[in-house]
Amino acid sequence: MDDLRELLDKARALGETIAAHPRMREYTAAREAVEKDADTQSLLQSYGRQAEHIRALERNQKPVEVADKQKLAEIEGRMAGNDALKRLMRCQADYVELMNQVNRAMEAPLAAPPQAGAAE
Repeated sequence: MDDLRELLDKARALGETIAAHPRMREYTAAREAVEKDADTQSLLQSYGRQAEHIRALERNQKPVEVADKQKLAEIEGRMAGNDALKRLMRCQADYVELMNQVNRAMEAPLAAPPQAGAAE
């Protein structure tokens, strides 16, 4: 039980270290900026509605009109030009890269063969 407690303490410490990392702080700030930006939220909602409309047509085996595809493409274009979303995507990619590096660092000892004389 003490081994588990020690492991969980180390996991909490790692979580706190990650939370304080600049990439995590940037990602959190970018996410909050998107959440607070009314224009960006409206754009995301428009995209969600249009994408769902197209999925519903496809689910019901109805034709997707060119105008529907064009409207979705126009919204996607506006999203690609939205500075808040661009920052969020850049920060999210940086955060994912950080977490992949952390995961690889944790996996390395797990993949190593057991050392001779190690306690079993």
